[in-house]
Amino acid sequence: MSHKKFEIISLTMRYWFIGLIIFITIRMLMETLRTSQHHDYEDEGPFGHIIFFMVIFLSSAYALLAYKNPNGFDKYTAVLGIIVGISFVVQYNLFRLIFPRMDRILLIIVDILTIFGFIMLYRFNPDFAKSQMKYFIVGNIALLFFIIFTHKSRMNVIFSYILMALGCILLLLPIIFGKEIFGARNWISIKGYNIQPSEFVKIILIFVYALWFREDNKFRDHLPAYIFTGLTVLLVVLQRDLGAALLYFYIFIFVYYVATSDWIMVLLAGGAATLGSIMSYHLFSHIRVRVEAWKNPWRDIENKGYQIAHSLMAISSGGLIGTGLGLGSPQVVPAFKTDFIFATICEEFGIIAGFCVIGLYAMIAIRGVSIALRSKEPYKALLAFGATVALTLQAFTIIGGVIKMIPLTGVTMPFVSYGGSSMVTSLALVGVLEGVAIGTGDKNDEEDPTEDDVYEEDVEE
Repeated sequence: MSHKKFEIISLTMRYWFIGLIIFITIRMLMETLRTSQHHDYEDEGPFGHIIFFMVIFLSSAYALLAYKNPNGFDKYTAVLGIIVGISFVVQYNLFRLIFPRMDRILLIIVDILTIFGFIMLYRFNPDFAKSQMKYFIVGNIALLFFIIFTHKSRMNVIFSYILMALGCILLLLPIIFGKEIFGARNWISIKGYNIQPSEFVKIILIFVYALWFREDNKFRDHLPAYIFTGLTVLLVVLQRDLGAALLYFYIFIFVYYVATSDWIMVLLAGGAATLGSIMSYHLFSHIRVRVEAWKNPWRDIENKGYQIAHSLMAISSGGLIGTGLGLGSPQVVPAFKTDFIFATICEEFGIIAGFCVIGLYAMIAIRGVSIALRSKEPYKALLAFGATVALTLQAFTIIGGVIKMIPLTGVTMPFVSYGGSSMVTSLALVGVLEGVAIGTGDKNDEEDPTEDDVYEEDVEE
């Protein structure tokens, strides 16, 4: 099809896409606000119409991209869109049947964000989307594993020490064997696959903190958790991965304060983080570049401020309803498929779609906190809260960097950005949330061991 004909179709379908996005987001918001603290997730629904429109959104986007082929309609792309859409239907129904008490709205929200990523990645390069689909399959296996593990397992002190050691080893690997990308040495390569160990350590942090902070003990009783936090932050700083260091700090501060209400420790940790940020600014040149670009990207638009400036121009050029899928210029921003994918969504789907994406992450936060509040066990509640913090604050951190609210950190946008480590870790964190959610609806909770029983077992060991 000629570019002119494709342009006409894409401009016309803008209204179709924005209508679907708004409808799906409003329905998600209505269901999220309807959730009450004593409501059973099994009683929610039905959500078949939401799944239907979600699949229609994906399939019609792929159908439009099939027309972008200058050699004619690309049947492979159109069929792939239908197959991927059906796979989401199968995934949702399988998890619904296996775990009737899971938070299905949370799973749907995650799937919608993933669909945004699939569409944009296929629009950039079909190979990116195909790789991301493979990562999504692996991520669903991680999702299943962590639902079962979180719901059935009982952590003890010995296991927490094993997790701490594993976390430190994972963070040491990039320092010893890793390669530097964009100023940070936080990747290792295994048989052609790039893996970011710091992503997986987030899960370890959440389980360790939930165990150690479930009891409101004295300072010295929490000392192993403090030491582990200091070591992990130090190791990611040595990798020059300040984005991961910031996320680790977020997780620690939020989980610790919710568990203990110790504002003095929070102030001390905040002061240490501020001091560390100042030192990092003076020690690492790429941090100074990011700060200067944040302060005024237009001053050196061809070098330091190139990415931020073009990100802002991409967002503004999209307007309210976008330039049209396939009609933007995402390649202008170097990291368009990872750090700046939010800017490309706003460019081609519009600022309204950007607000809807932000709203979907906010709904994850609401549902995650709701799951934590429903839990009868402090350990499970802290697990859910930690997973919620890890997912949502990472999203808002990268979006804040893209729109120039804060300096760019270089973290990924969960479920949307290209990357296997991010996709698998993000779905694993959803598995933690769903594992806790299933427990909140368990009719036999009174038969489960209490936290005091578990704690006494830990002491005996």
